[in-house]
Amino acid sequence: MSRVFIILLFVIGLSACATTANYEKILNSWVGANVNQLVSSWGYPENSFTAPNGNTVYAYNSSGSYTTPTNTTTTYSGYGNSVYANTSTTGGQTYNYTCQTFIEFNQKNIITTWSWKGNNCKAP
Repeated sequence: MSRVFIILLFVIGLSACATTANYEKILNSWVGANVNQLVSSWGYPENSFTAPNGNTVYAYNSSGSYTTPTNTTTTYSGYGNSVYANTSTTGGQTYNYTCQTFIEFNQKNIITTWSWKGNNCKAP
């Protein structure tokens, strides 16, 4: 049980260093840049569409999952000539992480705005 707890604390500690505020700083740094520079840095988007204002929007997606390790503990007890075993298992939960980032740019290929949604849009 303590090994699972230590691993969970380690994962939480790593994610605590990454924040959405830092991710938003990175996105803000792209506003005013040419979208071709973004594509050179981030690669091609997974999707694109036309916004109601006529601008183009690129959609970048990332996802992943983490499954906590399982830990099985067996305790034995005896009474008279009988031995009883009690087995319990902890861990094994899966956590899914997603981030979808939208980058909007105008007809001059200049990035004008951005937005994101998900539970893992973070940067160190």
